[in-house]
Amino acid sequence: MSAGNREVPRGGKKIFELSEVCFGYKEKEVLKNISLDIAEGESLGIVGESGSGKTTLLFLLLRLARARKGTLLFYGQSLAEMTGKGLRNFRTRVQPVFQDPFLSLDPAQKVAGIIGEPLVSLGLTKTKDEKKERILRALEKVGLGADSMNRRPAEFSGGQRQRIAIARALVTNPEVLIADEAVSALDIITKVEILTLLHALKEGGNFTLIFVSHDLPAVADISERIVVFNRGEIIEDAPSRRILRAPSHPRTRLLVESGLTLDGNR
Repeated sequence: MSAGNREVPRGGKKIFELSEVCFGYKEKEVLKNISLDIAEGESLGIVGESGSGKTTLLFLLLRLARARKGTLLFYGQSLAEMTGKGLRNFRTRVQPVFQDPFLSLDPAQKVAGIIGEPLVSLGLTKTKDEKKERILRALEKVGLGADSMNRRPAEFSGGQRQRIAIARALVTNPEVLIADEAVSALDIITKVEILTLLHALKEGGNFTLIFVSHDLPAVADISERIVVFNRGEIIEDAPSRRILRAPSHPRTRLLVESGLTLDGNR
């Protein structure tokens, strides 16, 4: 089901269009009739407690899983039907940043190899010099220098590792950046630093940001619009200010009034 106050994004083309999407494992239904539009240039927050279906939705958006039922379009093209060159093009344009920078980076690789991996796998550069230049530009965007290239993840702090993960996503010059719990594994000071970085990147870049978290304050900080998930359904979809000032669903209202994150932490 879709939320009662759901709004179609204003301005820009629709990047993703989901209609009555369902997903489940065997007999367990994880997503139930999800309908959602995501527009070009949006900063969209998706919030929900563990098991609510938000990460499953991201797997569908990244084409890492396939819906059991419904329609999922990327610029009008069916994600389920993408193959070969079309799928490589999609993976160039849509890039993820995952939750734990201690697990998402290969500890055996140097930073240059980690950030350059999408360039190699997607065939985006023709020469070593071109590859190096794009890696350096990506590092610069996240506030890291050229001296990082020959070091391994263990030599960096958690916040720096997440910057490396963001650089890896940015190296393809994506149109959509999908961040899944990108600050949940970080301490509060580092969390603020990464949110500030994402703000700056969004303002200085030309991409759509989809930010997923159980942390409502973090989502509200980074997003213009928030979609709230509960038990596999969208229970609310509205501009961030409306969610914070006048939430329509009792579950969302409780979260806003309590000042707690969805996992119960202050």
